[in-house]
Amino acid sequence: MKAEDIIQLKPEEEVLEVVHEVMLPNSPRLLLYVLVLALPFFFLFPLWREGLWGVIVFFVLLCIGSLLLYRTFFKWSRTVFIISDRRVVDHEQIGFFTRVVSEARFHQIDEVTYRVKGVIPTLFRYGVVRLQLQGSAADIEFKHVKRPARIADLINDLREEV
Repeated sequence: MKAEDIIQLKPEEEVLEVVHEVMLPNSPRLLLYVLVLALPFFFLFPLWREGLWGVIVFFVLLCIGSLLLYRTFFKWSRTVFIISDRRVVDHEQIGFFTRVVSEARFHQIDEVTYRVKGVIPTLFRYGVVRLQLQGSAADIEFKHVKRPARIADLINDLREEV
């Protein structure tokens, strides 16, 4: 998915980086959804032997598993951290119809920090990037970022150019 599909770019604005969350923290949930999707196939013959109700249960379980997997992929593909040459946009997709979009221009950012906490995040090199904004504006925090030090350095370099 392109950044232009998610946010409206300003005239002559250039996207420098589009950062997605790492899927590893969501892998237990993803594995559970794959099991829900595969469950009807384990009971295929007993369910179909029950007649119409067994077939209905089979397809209901199949639809539920498919919907859960699609929802997870949809949320992951639409939750992005976009860094352009003028601003930073945090686009978080919460559900099918709910999203939270936060943006900050570089002159509004007071401090950029990142945190890598734990064994698994250290091994797989992902963490949290946090932007502290001026005034009473809420801070922007993007979780499960691959190589957060590189992203923080990029934002700090862009802040110095402004």
